[in-house]
Amino acid sequence: MLVVCSFAEEKRKQTLREHGIRVEQLPTATPDGRPNMTSLVELLGELEITSLLIEGGAMINWAALDSGIVDKVFFYYAPKLLAGTGSVPFATASGFKRMSEAAYVKSIRLHRFGEDFAVEGYLRDPYRD
Repeated sequence: MLVVCSFAEEKRKQTLREHGIRVEQLPTATPDGRPNMTSLVELLGELEITSLLIEGGAMINWAALDSGIVDKVFFYYAPKLLAGTGSVPFATASGFKRMSEAAYVKSIRLHRFGEDFAVEGYLRDPYRD
């Protein structure tokens, strides 16, 4: 098992190592502590890992989008709407300033799971780019 972090307490890392878990620390990319996603992909490449699933919060999601490492997205939705302080954005940071800069999802497929659904699509084709 592998755990990758951009910051962690030494005691926690040592506890993981004592349980046989490999811990890798990456440099941060920004002053606000977002991980250097390019370094993550380079590390995974050295380990011959060719696929990565990111299940992150708004800061991690933006770090991945901003770094250009995202090929495919899979968004899960429930038929419920939130707004205000209880809602959680998909991505947070400086973001795309204009609609022309926005990430465009192509080759969209919809999936249903009872009342819930998911949107699957590609930001870029990893085999062509």
